[in-house]
Amino acid sequence: MEKRILLTFDLEEFDLPLEFGCPISEEDQIKTTNNGMQRLIRLLSKYNIPATFFTTLAYAIKNKELIKSLSENHEIASHSKSHSDFKETDLLDSKSELEGITGKQVDGFRMPRFGKIDLSIIKAAGFRYDSSINPTLIPGRYNNLFSQRNIYLDINSNLIEIPVSVSPLIRFPLFWLSFKNLPLPIYFNICKMTIWKDSYLHLYFHPWEFDDLESFKVPRYIKNPSGKPFSDRFEKLIVKLKETGDFSTITSYLDSLRVQ
Repeated sequence: MEKRILLTFDLEEFDLPLEFGCPISEEDQIKTTNNGMQRLIRLLSKYNIPATFFTTLAYAIKNKELIKSLSENHEIASHSKSHSDFKETDLLDSKSELEGITGKQVDGFRMPRFGKIDLSIIKAAGFRYDSSINPTLIPGRYNNLFSQRNIYLDINSNLIEIPVSVSPLIRFPLFWLSFKNLPLPIYFNICKMTIWKDSYLHLYFHPWEFDDLESFKVPRYIKNPSGKPFSDRFEKLIVKLKETGDFSTITSYLDSLRVQ
């Protein structure tokens, strides 16, 4: 079976500083993400890599031309209406409005901050799959150690669930913070082990990580590295990952598996 790499990005307003009591205007939240997007798009274009962008409607409305352009080579999925608030009606609203912007079907949903949500509600809104589970323990955030680790069909909702990747056995998380804080060779070797075990690798990052975050009063383990050093590090990762498999959007991967 061909090995596939699913690169996904939470394309959202940069509201993270608010969690640490650091004020940031809505304008600066969008500006930070846009700055990072410029670096990220150049990298994806340089290596001809398709990715899945889970975008908030709040961001998309302020960047309609960008979202429309992204949808030509990448998958656009929903990250709800905003990154800070959530109502059940946000599911259908975000899906329909994103489809209006892109002119394409929106299949996927990811809950902001990987919050818990009833999968039947996502299915009822017309989504094909959900990607709101990191099947590991992140202290202070969530405990999903007993969740299924790989792609599965939830029998209660008839919705496809696509967890982000963790290592086999010990479920070491391979999310953005691990990438930032582990030595790159160690991080890559865990990724390599995971893709050979599972036949695919599902990673997620944020475009705002590609902008310089040094001026923000957030912990160093979050903002270091960022900007160009982060972009350079990320480029080294994707070059190495290209040796292990082919990059794919989530929907394209599901189509190749013939998963409905």
